[in-house]
Amino acid sequence: MKERYGDLLEAGAVYPSMGLAYIASAALMDGHRVSVLDAEACHLTFDDIADRIRDELPDIIGMQTFCANLSRCYRVADTAKSIDPGIQVVLGGVQVTLFPQEQFEHPSIDIVVRGEGERAFRAYLSAMRDNGKLEDVPGISYRDGNGRIISNPKPQLIESLDDLPFPALHLFPMNRYHSSAQLRGRRTLHLLTSRGCPYNCSYCSGDLIFGRSFRFRSPGKVIEDIRKMIDDFGIDGIQFYDETFTVNRERVFALCDALDEAGLALPWTCFTRVDCVDETLLMRMKRSGCYQIFFGVETGVPRLLELIRKQTTLNQAREAFRLTRKIGIETVASFMLTLPTETEVETWQSVRFGLELDPDYVYWLTFVPYPGTELSEFCLTSGTITNKDPTTYNVFNEIIYIPENRTEEEIKRTVARAYRNFYLRPKYILRQLHRLLKLPPRKSWNLIMGGVRTLFRRKM
Repeated sequence: MKERYGDLLEAGAVYPSMGLAYIASAALMDGHRVSVLDAEACHLTFDDIADRIRDELPDIIGMQTFCANLSRCYRVADTAKSIDPGIQVVLGGVQVTLFPQEQFEHPSIDIVVRGEGERAFRAYLSAMRDNGKLEDVPGISYRDGNGRIISNPKPQLIESLDDLPFPALHLFPMNRYHSSAQLRGRRTLHLLTSRGCPYNCSYCSGDLIFGRSFRFRSPGKVIEDIRKMIDDFGIDGIQFYDETFTVNRERVFALCDALDEAGLALPWTCFTRVDCVDETLLMRMKRSGCYQIFFGVETGVPRLLELIRKQTTLNQAREAFRLTRKIGIETVASFMLTLPTETEVETWQSVRFGLELDPDYVYWLTFVPYPGTELSEFCLTSGTITNKDPTTYNVFNEIIYIPENRTEEEIKRTVARAYRNFYLRPKYILRQLHRLLKLPPRKSWNLIMGGVRTLFRRKM
């Protein structure tokens, strides 16, 4: 987790994987025996994982992959095969969907599930149980009897998310999870109410998993999910984890109405774009419990907004932050500094724009050219990718990409100054002291300590 949050380790969230939780619930529907091991949340070593494999001797081990955890997945796969060569190792997630062929360079990998996984994984489990044929399983890649890599066509996306059962969170070590320090509530968990995003930003690969569609659970099903989380896990806050929560304006109104009618007065937060809010919508969200919105602003340079195909403007960002602040909802702004072709002058243009927006929290993140994205291809001929092995990315502690005519040392200094310029303003400190009173004491302390480390001991 240090790799994920760096100096903000105490302030960051540790959540169960909703992707794995949905996959697990899909397997349970068909009567399969399922267990979940969250080695990261439980601080387990590879020896601990090996012991668990020996104890359970599973037929199948499935792992969710990202570019930064692939090397660990391979190591777990090798460990499993050394214990029992008959164990089937299945990988899913964004990284293997983008590069399924590469996974079979590792002999311990048997199956790759590409894209949305519930249907494909259920079909694979049925084939394994009933001696079915792998060629009949949609959405998987595998080796045939001659060692050739076969990739079956993807299944159709799940049109009705209401057909999905509640994620199997009961299999996870729920006492190990916590929300970000700036979120209210002693027990805030996250919930997905939609899938997909209709936009095509050049730094994102999400459309390769969920397409450029936007599908959502009905308000009634969302209410059922929230009630179950209250009953089973005692939550007192929700973070809606949808990529762009307000992209469908009418469904947000319907969900707010459902929250009110159900008497669920939980504080909640969400993520969205600056062009997907308006005053009427924000007022309705505020009345139903929304107290914080995370906006992906990305840059304060119009030229770079066009480069990343964000399809937003600086004036839209200004208006979104003005209205959100007016309504009384906290704001979080996320910026990607050092985008391809970005100059030092333009980086400071983004920083000044962040200061102008004056959010309650800001993230100055350096750009990472994640493999498979359109922008990563551009970076191969523009600037320098300092780390050519995505499986070792440590985005909080290293500079992955350096634009032309810039240096790693300058970028580190610039990012450190950007954080100090924003968070050490006297006006901001006074405002933040008042806000800390709304948080549980432990969260307030973690937020303060994370901030101190970021401002005064930041190392990249």
